Amino acid sequence: MLEENGKLMRITRETLGYTYAQVEEATKVREFYLQLLESGDLAQMPGRIYAIGFADTYARFLGMDPAPILADVKAYYEVNNKHNSFEAYVSGKKVVQAMAEGKSYDPTLHDMKTRAQSRLQDQNSKADAANQLRAQGVSNGALGHPIRTRSKRFGRRFIWLVLGSVMVLLMLMLYLLQDNPATPGNTDDPAPPNLNNEAPIVLIVRAVGEDVWMGVRIDGNEASTHHTIPAGSSEVFSANESIYIRTNNALHLELEYNGQTITNFSGGFDVYNLDFTTTGYSGYDDNHRPPSELLGTAGNTEQ
Repeated sequence: MLEENGKLMRITRETLGYTYAQVEEATKVREFYLQLLESGDLAQMPGRIYAIGFADTYARFLGMDPAPILADVKAYYEVNNKHNSFEAYVSGKKVVQAMAEGKSYDPTLHDMKTRAQSRLQDQNSKADAANQLRAQGVSNGALGHPIRTRSKRFGRRFIWLVLGSVMVLLMLMLYLLQDNPATPGNTDDPAPPNLNNEAPIVLIVRAVGEDVWMGVRIDGNEASTHHTIPAGSSEVFSANESIYIRTNNALHLELEYNGQTITNFSGGFDVYNLDFTTTGYSGYDDNHRPPSELLGTAGNTEQ
């Protein structure tokens, strides 16, 4: 079930047009952990609590019900608890209890006890070193020697950082206030770029009745932008060569392409794709049905 829910999360993300980087930026969950959730393999998760929190955050971001996903995550850790819960054996009490109950020797538990003892020794060594440094600091203070603490060193570095930032800011202000030969009043300025209404392709998108989400790619750029157009409002896009859009609410979308109004173009499909060029436009659903079957003669100016 965890693999099926992970696959469903991946399909939902791809349908909404989100990349891992966009989800990570919005949820603060690293891309590596998002991939683990989608694959249904939680062996490399930092722990049960983290896995539950990541799954809940990701599911709510995608608009999915988190309850069945969280149930699968908890069930996974119940099955794999013996191999994934090192903290449960840190004190070695499980080994003693098992032997007292007459159970057979478990090398795995013994190994975990050994690792716990090694970890405790390491912590004790660090504590002893810290106590020695603290005693040395008290001794230096009694002898009149200055005591350099971490907080004082950090304070000095912070002061130098603030002073450096102020200097950089002052230099930037002086640069902006000086006379700039490339001001708009200079006769050598290049001609202004073409305005949107002078572009070869002008597309006006309106949301009718409901909000419409859409991804837009202009002139073949690799990076696409994502828009949510509220119901009753519109947005204008322009391009020199092509505009590609993908929408998940096409039934509530109305388009105006170079002055031509386009309605009922999706053939009843809610998720739909459209390509606009300087010579015309074409559309297709996710199954890539031919545009002629979906748009009809009134929906494709290339025919």
